[in-house]
Amino acid sequence: MKRLATIAGFLVVLVLGAVALPSHADAASPTSLNLYVSSGFRYQDPNFSACTSTTAMDMLNFIALRSHGGTGFRWKVTLSGTTRDSILAWERTHDTLAGGTGSDPHGIRNALNYYGWGSGALIAGSRVYEDVAYGSYASAVKRAVRSMILTRKPVAILAWAGRHVQMMTGYYGLSGDPFARDSQGHYTNAFSVGGFYLADPLKSDAFVNRTISYTGLRTTTNLKFRFRPYLETDSPYDDPYTPGVVPARQEWYGKYVLVVPLK
Repeated sequence: MKRLATIAGFLVVLVLGAVALPSHADAASPTSLNLYVSSGFRYQDPNFSACTSTTAMDMLNFIALRSHGGTGFRWKVTLSGTTRDSILAWERTHDTLAGGTGSDPHGIRNALNYYGWGSGALIAGSRVYEDVAYGSYASAVKRAVRSMILTRKPVAILAWAGRHVQMMTGYYGLSGDPFARDSQGHYTNAFSVGGFYLADPLKSDAFVNRTISYTGLRTTTNLKFRFRPYLETDSPYDDPYTPGVVPARQEWYGKYVLVVPLK
């Protein structure tokens, strides 16, 4: 995916209340969790623009193979290259990019919702997956952990500072309560994990269902696997499926961006 996007210098304002996690303070929080299923994974190769569509397809496969789709789930497991390419073509008509050959966070969010649960899941308030952006690494990855615990669905992370997508399929070494709240009802984030399970759709990266530590994902010198703030700026259009008018790049620039399951 070479089209995940840039317009330099925009700072993001994201209203997180609209995509808050459900209130499940008593959710079962296993010490480790991995949602990866080998029979549901394929690489994006030979289509080097298809990281978003391949990630959407693989994540939906994992959900289907584990029977975690829930009400209205319609996806059937496939590893078809034709399906990969048709999803990418659909994303390119349902994202907020100005050009290029890949897609952006809205494209993968919309593809997950549409192919997984139908057109009704595209609209704000009815989505199963949502793109979110955070100002800190800790807030972003801890949101990912809560999302996976609550829904048993994987998370897409915007890698390479926004030029690529990888799959976070789980975590290990959980200590503390991910759902603890302060007196204002906000998550305290006073928990830790040892690290994460990651899968990269690009074959040359050779990183599928492998672990990376909490610190490693944040600080590794290998920039292919360091989760960095989004720096792409070629998504100038407004998301038509969300109320209000905001150029999409302003939602993400300079933030840690995920596509997370809500339910």
